[in-house]
Amino acid sequence: MIRILITTPLLIVILGLATLYYAYGEVDPCRTLAVERARRADHTMGVSLGHLTESITRLGTSQMTTGDCVKGLVRSWRERLEGTND
Repeated sequence: MIRILITTPLLIVILGLATLYYAYGEVDPCRTLAVERARRADHTMGVSLGHLTESITRLGTSQMTTGDCVKGLVRSWRERLEGTND
């Protein structure tokens, strides 16, 4: 029973990190937010500038705290699910 209580949360964390890495190629929340913002900016502009857009968005997220980056990611995902700010 104790083993299940320990391994289940551990497996959930590992699955979450693996999902982030698969979707964004990053695990760090601030870098993930930069990738998310770059992809959304490219989608909004209709032109993919690739690494240039990502580099610019990384400048914006580099001074943010991890908590602010996580909040930004959750906000971005919520907006995407609601269909706002495409």
